[in-house]
Amino acid sequence: MNLFNIRKTSLWLLILGISGFSLTSCNKEVRHDRSTGRTNEILIVTNSKAQWNGEIGFVISSFFEKPLAGLPQAEPIFKLFNIAEKDFNKIFKSQHNILIIDINDQFSEPLVETRKDFWSKPQRVIKITAPDTASFRKVFDEHSTAFLKAFNQLEIRRTNEQFAMARSVALINILYEKFGFSMQIPGGFVVAAQSDHFMWLRQSMHRVKQDVEMGIIIYEEPYSDTSVFAAEKILFTRDSLTSAFIPGPSEGSYMILSRDFIDPVFNRIDNFVTGFAVETRGLWMVEHDFMGGPFISYTFVDPQLERVITVDGYVYNPSGLKRNFIRQLEAILHTIDFRSKEN
Repeated sequence: MNLFNIRKTSLWLLILGISGFSLTSCNKEVRHDRSTGRTNEILIVTNSKAQWNGEIGFVISSFFEKPLAGLPQAEPIFKLFNIAEKDFNKIFKSQHNILIIDINDQFSEPLVETRKDFWSKPQRVIKITAPDTASFRKVFDEHSTAFLKAFNQLEIRRTNEQFAMARSVALINILYEKFGFSMQIPGGFVVAAQSDHFMWLRQSMHRVKQDVEMGIIIYEEPYSDTSVFAAEKILFTRDSLTSAFIPGPSEGSYMILSRDFIDPVFNRIDNFVTGFAVETRGLWMVEHDFMGGPFISYTFVDPQLERVITVDGYVYNPSGLKRNFIRQLEAILHTIDFRSKEN
């Protein structure tokens, strides 16, 4: 089945409004080989290279290559690479994120179709068929946020499938005993500090030029009302705990928020694993020292509505890029599970 020849009689589900991504099966096309491709990368398939070098490529790259919020230097949300339809062979069909653009004048209106695990696993394939460039641009602008969400969810799923093979069962159980939920924490993390309602996990990775550190912070407090989700309340709580429990390398130094370069960015997340959460992205620094980097956190209420919980991940990589590390932490934070501990 050639995706560039799919018509209305195909088994693909037409997504009207892109409100959901459930699909019928097409067993002859499904492959269960492990998907390929670099982290945070999307393959864009166009009818020709000329399309990619023109307006269509500009529209797509302007959206997906926007800087990821909360990083100290500009790094794109996704890295894109393009091939023409004639080169879209079996090798490229194993990519984990694929966006196909088919400008086809046999259609009177644009169609949007999507597949999960179509040629490989895990995989997300999205196809836009449009009669002309103008109608493509209209449908892309209408649904681009849903496309981004779908590709982001695939990245989270793919990362956590990789981490699951090397998770720290002991640390996961420690977390469950303390807070009543688990997270799929990879091996290499250790408990650096904890109190009654706070825990700091850290992992150091040795590099030739500069060691990299990733950290996870978990803290809780009684739930009172929705004021716990106010931006300044979230920031104040983080600062008060990190300044008390996360020391820097020099005497008298400690972690705090940094607002010198960018202000924290807040987003309402309705599809977090616990339901509603507030996502915060921003920068941290070490008071009285010269360390800093990005962080991401999720603040939510537990299923019994008794506690407000924040799970927070930070990165320290002063001489290198941070996007992939912060995206790894984002994936880990999405594995919260209140059901049971690991065996």
